[in-house]
This record gives sequence, structure tokens and C-alpha cells, in this order.
Amino acid sequence: MIVNAQTKTAFKCFPLFFLFLLAAPQGFGADSSFKPAGLAFSVTPAIAAPGSHLRCQFQFANQGIEPSSAPERIFVHFESNRDCAAIQWQADHEPLIPTTYWMPGDVIKDGPFYVSIPENTPEGEYFVHIGLWNPVSGARSLDVYLPDAIRIENGASLLENAAIEPLAYDETVRRMQTLQRRFDQGTIAELENDKIHFQLQCETGVFSIHNKSNNMTWQSLPGIPFGTVYAQKNGKRQRAVLSSLSILQKDAKQCALQKDIDGQPLLDLTIRLEKNDSALTFSWTPAPEWSLEEIDFDSLLWTTESLGGGAVIPRLMGQFFLAGATEEFNQTYRTYDGWGGLNMPMSGILRRRDAAMISWNNNYASIRCQSTLVTDSAIPGGRLSSLSLHCPTQANSFRLQALDNESYVDLAKAYRRQAAANKTLAIWREKLNGNREASRLFGAPIFKPFVCVRQLRKDDKGEIKETVYNSYSADDCLALAQHIHDDLKLEKTLFVLAGWIHRGYDNQHPDILPAAPEIGGDQGVERISARVRSYGYLFGLHDNYQDMYEDAPSWNPSMLIMNRDGSRRKGGVWAGGQAWLIASNYGCQLAARNLPEAKRLYEPNAYFIDTTFAAPLYESYDPLFPMTYDDDLKYKQSLFKQAGRFFSVMGSETGMEFGVPVTHYFEGILSGRELIKNFPHPGAIPIPFFPLVFHDCIAMYTHQGDRCGIGDARKILRHLITGSMPLYNIGPHQYWNTEFPEVDFTQPEYCFARSGDGWGKGKHPMDRFIKNTYEFLSPFSEATAILPMTGHEYVKDDLSVERSWFGENWSVIVNYGPNDYLAGKTLLPPMGFIAAGHDFLAQHYYPDANTKRSMLLVKKGNKTYIGFR
Repeated sequence: MIVNAQTKTAFKCFPLFFLFLLAAPQGFGADSSFKPAGLAFSVTPAIAAPGSHLRCQFQFANQGIEPSSAPERIFVHFESNRDCAAIQWQADHEPLIPTTYWMPGDVIKDGPFYVSIPENTPEGEYFVHIGLWNPVSGARSLDVYLPDAIRIENGASLLENAAIEPLAYDETVRRMQTLQRRFDQGTIAELENDKIHFQLQCETGVFSIHNKSNNMTWQSLPGIPFGTVYAQKNGKRQRAVLSSLSILQKDAKQCALQKDIDGQPLLDLTIRLEKNDSALTFSWTPAPEWSLEEIDFDSLLWTTESLGGGAVIPRLMGQFFLAGATEEFNQTYRTYDGWGGLNMPMSGILRRRDAAMISWNNNYASIRCQSTLVTDSAIPGGRLSSLSLHCPTQANSFRLQALDNESYVDLAKAYRRQAAANKTLAIWREKLNGNREASRLFGAPIFKPFVCVRQLRKDDKGEIKETVYNSYSADDCLALAQHIHDDLKLEKTLFVLAGWIHRGYDNQHPDILPAAPEIGGDQGVERISARVRSYGYLFGLHDNYQDMYEDAPSWNPSMLIMNRDGSRRKGGVWAGGQAWLIASNYGCQLAARNLPEAKRLYEPNAYFIDTTFAAPLYESYDPLFPMTYDDDLKYKQSLFKQAGRFFSVMGSETGMEFGVPVTHYFEGILSGRELIKNFPHPGAIPIPFFPLVFHDCIAMYTHQGDRCGIGDARKILRHLITGSMPLYNIGPHQYWNTEFPEVDFTQPEYCFARSGDGWGKGKHPMDRFIKNTYEFLSPFSEATAILPMTGHEYVKDDLSVERSWFGENWSVIVNYGPNDYLAGKTLLPPMGFIAAGHDFLAQHYYPDANTKRSMLLVKKGNKTYIGFR
């Protein structure tokens, strides 16, 4: 028995780390009628290594007489002492069911979810502190420590789950047929066309969609109704499942249903069948006296290891959760929610013989992707992968489409049609009308010298000291441009200055002018611009209209986003200190002030506006100018339309679907684990889903924090697979005039810095790397830029060999190693590839398999380039 002195709560420790009756504390300012308690917990393993994961699962209950009066969050702290000041890492999150709908006696499940342990975590014991808190008031309605600490030890074994053997085919079919028999009785709402047959069992709320072209069926899980409604009337909250539905109206195209509560209408649900398509649109309207807060559509689509496939989540470039993967998880992805959310408003489930897609046209919906062990023998499999759709007040419809084929490539092709209908599929052929200069981006790598970085840091005595890093002078930038053109002979380049603004990188925004004295002021930037543009290159400037700093001459708190409580919203802490977030309507005003002057002074033909398509959508509660997510999106698009009147090429960080029609390149959409620790999510593999949808619409790059250097052959091959160009990791000042030790060319990652008897003999290793990779990446990227990415696959299960296709005639296959791979009759070494298209062939291969000395060869028309041999 362990007693927590603070909460006077008794704990009892059970096997498998289960805990019962964690009572709510008193005196924390919580709603006295809402009494949450912890029923059980599981945090495993008890001993873990830094950099690994913990699996967490909790059960809560409301032992009070009312739900919470305000939404509360679950906090999960891992503390070196029993004190919130000693938090080492945490996993705070929102419960799946809002606490405002934790009805008396409800048991609420939370998880399973995985928590990453920071790699630098010191060895020792850490206490697990959990509870519920109101993020507005700070009050806690539950505040407890679990009785057993976890221990962090270097070298501890990783958490592993056993693989599950798929069911026999006959048993899988039998269970699916048994589930379908639920529609043999009761009142059935049906819609049917030449493509699909939809059924909804009105009493139970379960549904079925039969795809006629492949004879496959999607249907509800046992015991899971179509959806759960959260609504209130006269201040009284009600949670109701979408069962016991009555049919109001039905014809060949749509069916209208009604959900009643206590004999009175709660909500009307309309299901519309799209003509000549395998898609349905679901929409809903609450009864006039009801206020609808959200609807959750639980496990709309699902598969198991026996049915095959998995879940496609369009986060960043895309991630795929393989059905039957050994890790359990429960992860929610919000629409356009920054680096952790969805970059497209859709998701899908693949199965062995078909696929299905959920999509929506609002900015508030979110997808919950879940992998759990199966406990119901009626389900055809042992591990379930599912997608659930969460629709808050602002969302009132979604689309569900059944597809004939089973690959994420087919899913991407289907969504391309949806994006075209939504007017976000803005292909290059359309963008280039009236703006041919934008085509200079095709095949252009990025060179991005950071001119001036000014930081405020505390010294050993705690005093604030200003440090200025000036890695490139104006003369350095001029020499770099000349070196790229004259020595490396690159035909295309996007040359972007970062840190050029008055106080240097991430300082004093939005006051960018005059240019930093460290770069020679306005005259220095103008000289660089003129030199770069004289070579036919794109010259751009790095700017920002999201962040504002208190030391900026234009500092104006009234321009900042306002939180619900009336406070102004903080951003990150960057080189210039604490940044505050500008409301996007004011961001447009500040850009209208700055950009014409930047154009007049420096004549850039490209411009990069940081964070706009990387940050989440924001709401602002400023009474003078309130903003919804929809407003924020429109102003962000307006910012780029406005800037596009001055500059031929526009770029922004990361990338979101709504940015595709208004900009020309995304920097960061292709970045992965090297920069973003939790991408792809544990249990998932990266897939080029965003390129499969939008490759012929926008140029895509990795992030400036994820550059390509001489030991990055793997990154180069990833660029080749997506038909994209790198952002090169050049050294400071005039790197090519510095001494650089030769690298170990026995390591495959350094292969593209080789010279042999090729072009780079006697050259700096970075120059060899740039030239060798440019010579095959640039022509391939330029030729495929206006073509859709038409195919992709991992050739080997270990993901070591990858292939993709563009248009009808262009393809590439890469071998990441560590072993050789025979592609047709060509033997590829580790980091080898073949890229081919009309009058083009590039390959890193063994010309003689007996000698095992690889060669880089590029043939374009009647020109041949030999990088090394």
C-alpha cells in the first residue's frame, strides 16, 4: 500500500502495472460536481532506454453527478522528483471524449499511445504524474502520481510486441460474410448506382458499402455505430450514438434520416450518392433548439493483418501504417496543424484488394489513426488498423469513396481528382501562363547562405550578451554565385539570402529594412542580386510575416493573435528572442508596406516567406478583428497572391495543400527523420504521397535544416525518387578555397564526392558532390517537373530498393544498400541508381561486375558526363 500525502489517495499495485481507484484531489479549484478518477493504468516497460518509447494506456471514470463544465486536458508528466518543476518529458493531450461529455458513471479509455523518451535523458528513476487540468483556469480536477516509477537505463531492451499470424483465407471470408448478415433484418436505408450499394441498419446504426466492380465490401465494426453526437440544449449536454434512426425521405440519389432524443428531433443526417461514382457524401444539421458541438465517426474505415493493406496519413510527404504492424498506437492528426498535422484534408485505408478514402472540405476536422489488438472474435484478424473522423461544430460534412485498387498510388490518383474539384490542383501548365520565369525553378537546387545571425545569450555570469555570426559577407556571396556559375557551371540555381534583414536572421520582424550592415546594407544586397540574376539564376530573399519581436520599431501588440482569455499569443523563441504571432490579416498589411520597397531596392525575382505554410491555422478572439481557421487560411493565401504581383517565384516553409495554387515551391515538405524526430510516426514508413498528388503543381525541397552535404548520398537518392532538387549544405565564406581532408570513400554515403578520373579530379570534395549530383538530378527534375508522379513502390520489404515513375516515359530505381542489387541486367552498388527518360540516361552502377568499381555516367542527348569511375 502506498499513500500519496498530497492527495490522501490510497494506491494498490497489481501485476502488469494496473492501478485502481485513483481518486480526484480536493482543493484544486475543480468543478465540485465533476469527480474524475483513475480506474487503471499501464505504462510499459518498467525499464527503458533513452531514445526509446513507453506504451501508455489509462482508464478514467466520472464518479460525480455532472460532466466537467469546461474542456480539460489529460496531462502525463515524467518527473525526476515528485514535482512539476522537475518535468523531464511529457505527453499532454486531449481525451478522445471531451470531459464536458464524461457523463456520471462513464468509463473513459485513453490510449494506447506511445511516448518518446528524449535521447539525452539521464539514467535514473522517473515518477509518472497524471491528471486532468483546465488549460484556461489552470485548475486540476485530477492530480495523482502512479505508485511505481519507471527506470531509464542505457542499453535497456526496446519495447517489442509479438507479430500476429494472419487468419486463413477461408476464415477471413467467413467472418466478413457473418458481419454482412447484420443487414438481413430490420429497417435498412439503401442507396445504389452502377458502382456501389450502400446500406445502413437504422436500429443499430451500422453501415455497409459494397463495391460492385471488385465485389468487395466496407462495413462497420461489431458494436460500433455510425457515429456519436455531442450536443447541448438549454445548457444540458447530451451524448448520443447514431442508432435508432428514422427515415424521413428517400429517393434514388439520397436518403434523409433523423435522430431523436426523448421523442424530440436532435439531428438530421443526409446521405447523398454521387452520380456515376463510387462515393457518398454525408452531411448533417442539428435541430433548431440543439447546439451541436461535435460528431465522432468511429472506425469509419478499417483493416486487419488478415485483410492486408494499412492506413495512409498525408502528414508531410506522407506516411503509411502497415496493417498488422507490431506497435499499438492511437494518434490524432488535425487538418493543417503544422508539422504534426495533415497537409491534405483526407486519409485512406488500403486492403489487399481494394481501398477507401475519407475527405472533407473544412479546416476543423481531424483523423484518428489507431492500431489495437482485436478482442472480438467476429473481427477477421488479430490486430486492427482503423480511421475515425472527428468533426467539431464548424464541420458538417465529409465524403467517403470506395476504390477498386489497393495501392497508395491509386489513392493519390483518386484524390487528385478531388483536389481538382476543390481547385487546389493547380498544375504547372496553368501557373506558367503569363509567368514563364517560374520555369527557371525546374531543376534548380537551392543555395541559401545565412548572412547574419544575431543572438542574445546568457554568459557564465548570467548577463545577456549579444553574439553576431556573420558567415557570409557581400563579397563571399558574390564569389559564391560566380563560383557556381563559372567553376561548377550550373545552369540553374535558386540563390536565397537568409539573415539579410536589418538585424539579421529572425530578428526585429516585421522591420526588415534597411538591409543588415554585415552584408553591406542595401547596396550590398543589390550587388548580390544583380550578380546572381546576371547568370540567369533566381535570386530570392528570406522574410517572415508570422513573427513580431518586441524590440521591432513597428512593435504593435494590437496586431497579434488574441487568445480566448484576451492575452496575446506567443510564438517560438528564436535568434531574436521571444517572438509573438501576428494575426494574418495584419501580416498582409505589413507585407504590403515592405514588399514594394524590397522589390524597388533589390529587384529579386524570387521571394521566400517563412512559416506561412508550416504553422498551424490559427483562430484569433480579438473583438475588433476576430478570425476563424477559414479566415486565417484565406489571409495566408492572400499574402502570397499579393507577393506574387512583385516576384515571379514564391516559396514558403514546409507546405500545405491550400498553398499549392498560390506559390511555387515548398521548403521542408520532403524532410523526414533527420530533421523531424517523429516522422514518420513509429510503426509507419514514409511514402511520397504529397508528390504523388501534387508533383506537377509545385517544386518540393527539404528544409533548410535538412541540407545535403558530402556524406548524404541517401538524401540525394531520395530527391531522385521524387524528381526534386536539394538544398546544398555549403560551408561558410568561400569554402572552395579552404583545406578539406579527403573522406573515406569506402563508405557508400560519400560516393558522390568521388572524382576518380572524372570531372572533379583535384577539386574540393563539396564541389565534386555538388557537380556530380547536379548533373543527374537537374535534368531529371527539369524534365519531369510538369509531369505527374504516376507510380511508386518499395521493391524490397526492407525498403532498401525504391522505384518511381513520372508521366509515361520517365522512371528511376535506387538502391540504398547495404548490398548490391541487380536491376534488370545492371548491377547497382549501395547508393546506386538508374534514372531514364526520353533521350536521357543516368546511372551509378558497376560497368564491370568483376572489378566492383562503380561509375557515375550521365547521357543527355549527345552529351556525356562522367562523374567518377
